[in-house]
Amino acid sequence: MPLEQLKLLLSPQVVTAAALLIFLAGLSEGVGTQGVTLLMNRITPLRFGLGLLASALLYLLSAVIWMWGLWLVMRFLFAVDVPLRLFFVAVSAAYGPLLLGALGLLPLIGPLIRWGLRLWSFVIALAAIVAVTGLTHWQAALGALAGSLLVEAARWVLSDPAAAAARRFWALVTGKPRLARHDELPEVIPGYEPATETSQ
Repeated sequence: MPLEQLKLLLSPQVVTAAALLIFLAGLSEGVGTQGVTLLMNRITPLRFGLGLLASALLYLLSAVIWMWGLWLVMRFLFAVDVPLRLFFVAVSAAYGPLLLGALGLLPLIGPLIRWGLRLWSFVIALAAIVAVTGLTHWQAALGALAGSLLVEAARWVLSDPAAAAARRFWALVTGKPRLARHDELPEVIPGYEPATETSQ
């Protein structure tokens, strides 16, 4: 890669743009996957917005940790010598399709769209890893799998403290002691009950 292009990709502006892309993808994903749950918990509009904002920030943090795990695995397994910032900028392109994550709210086809977007994102991530590291597609896939397993193992070890912190964070942002579970939500949204004929 030419030196000028490398300097451009490692510039603070490009890194910031990559982080903003992931943040916006997290915001869209939050609308598509958590929006209804947040509304059904009957929180105020301000706290609803704060909840989505917090969700997007946590999404960004999770993406950074995931990419850091991938980068570590690539270094140890394949001796890849790529700056972490360059790896982050390249792989962040995989979050482009997830900007459409809000479409997950669509009835019936929403879950299908969500899975399609994730598959599209995974393909872009593999292509970005191959482009920036020079690995084969199989090596990139193996590294991505190993990195994801590493991050999941860390999450499992820290699951209890993380869950406690998440509950406190939820209570702080939304003003509700805890998130209502799906089995606690009403089958019909209040105010949208089906019309019934009244007897004369």
